[in-house]
Amino acid sequence: MPQDRSNTTSRRPTGADRFTGVQIRQARRELGFTQEDLASTLGLTFQQIQKYEAGHSRLSVGRLREVAIALGKPVGFFFLPVPALPSSQQSEARKLRMLQQEAKKHIDDLAEQADLMAAIRILSALSARQS
Repeated sequence: MPQDRSNTTSRRPTGADRFTGVQIRQARRELGFTQEDLASTLGLTFQQIQKYEAGHSRLSVGRLREVAIALGKPVGFFFLPVPALPSSQQSEARKLRMLQQEAKKHIDDLAEQADLMAAIRILSALSARQS
């Protein structure tokens, strides 16, 4: 059955694609390369480099790696920075991970199915009371 491709929003360039394009332009200019120079190095047309830099065309991971090598930059240079969680959220996430680890230890300690079923009923009852 043919795939419905009417919804192509996932293929449209995003803010991250535009950021990557800005980074490509910056790195290219730092080296004194023209768009033609970079295109020639990569075996592309300068028009394709224009599209990448303007954020109008998305780069595959393989192409981004080639660009990074040609411009002497680590691949991470071309990605948007990921904002850190506020310390309160980090603390909550840490507590949740610890509770999950502790719960797993207790579940692993339940050797018999009857014990496991009793624990599930208790947890379900506690969950229902908190809702």
